[in-house]
Formats: sequence, structure tokens, C-alpha cells
Amino acid sequence: MIKTLLSCSAILVALCAQAAAEKVSILHSTDLCHPHDDPDDHYDLACLFALTEFDVKGIVLDRGEHQAARPGRPPVEQMMHITGRRAPYAIGLSQPLRKRDDKALEQPEVFQGGVRLILSVLRDAKEKVVLHTTGSCRDVAAAFNREPELFKQKVKAVYMEIGNGPDGDQDEFNVRLCPLGYAGLLESGLPIYWCPCFGTDGYGTF
Repeated sequence: MIKTLLSCSAILVALCAQAAAEKVSILHSTDLCHPHDDPDDHYDLACLFALTEFDVKGIVLDRGEHQAARPGRPPVEQMMHITGRRAPYAIGLSQPLRKRDDKALEQPEVFQGGVRLILSVLRDAKEKVVLHTTGSCRDVAAAFNREPELFKQKVKAVYMEIGNGPDGDQDEFNVRLCPLGYAGLLESGLPIYWCPCFGTDGYGTF
């Protein structure tokens, strides 16, 4: 099931509406780095930690090759200090997936933390978890490839801020970071909420 969402950054607001009766368990994958590339990643992180409706189960710092040089750890630690909320975080894979069913087991150990965090959160979850990706989605795709049945049992929805929408070329920045991971998730059968990007810099989401 694939749905396309409308309205810029309304994703988090929509999820909050679902949380009227109970908290939403969410795991966030972001290509946040320091110093930053763009403003949207900090804004997304601030929304997650500011809204008490979310139970933030973990943060994957996407694009391990980028994190090695400009780690996203400082802004994550700052956000947790400011808000008084804690969540585990880990650095993700350093390379795009080589095929749609790639488990990325051959990638260096130092970059396996993101996939392992995703799987650990899902295994321990007592309720279904929302996965929210704002970067390459390579870690989510590799984790799914390793344990697809776990995903089918424990994932409530996958929100993917990626692509150019249902019409035309998908040559968008986040897609280029891991085209096969992107394609694999769209074909996974998971409840996908597809949130294409727009604008010359790709900072907005439909």
C-alpha cells in the first residue's frame, strides 16, 4: 500500500492527530550533519522532540560516509539536552545498496549501527512503530531485507520524504543517495506513506 501525502511538513502534525489517545512510537532516520547542509533536518528533529505525542524510540544518522566527516551527534545531543528527552542513536550505512534485496552485511562494522538500531527497536516494541525517513532510506531498506517478517509484524507505517512525485523522473537528491533502497521499499508491501519533495533545493515535502 502506497499513499502520497500532501502539505509541507504536515507529516508530523498528521501523526500527532493519531496520538490523541496514546503516544506514537517513532523511529527517525535523518541525514542531519554538523555543520549542517540544509535547515530541514534540524527543524524535523526539533518537532519530534518538542511534541510530547511522540515516543522517540531511536534516531538513525543516515549516510555513514557523511557522518564520519561531519557527524550529526552534536545537534542530536543538544536537542536532548534542551528538551530533557533521551533516545538512542546510531550511525547508518556508508554506501548505497547494490541491489533491491541487499542486506548490506558486507559494509564496515562501524556503519552497521543504524540497521541494528532499527531491528532492535522493532524487536523490543510492544506496539507497532512508525518509521520516518528524511534521507536515503538505505538503512530502513537493508533492515527490511534482513528481517521482512519482523517489519510486517511491527511497522505501523513508513513515511518516506523522497522522490519527485508520481509523475515523471525520480531524479531527486534523496533518491540518488540510494536508488535501489528507494525502489525496494516501494515494492516491499509495507504501509508506505510517500512524501515527495519539491523546490529547487528539495527542502519542502508535498
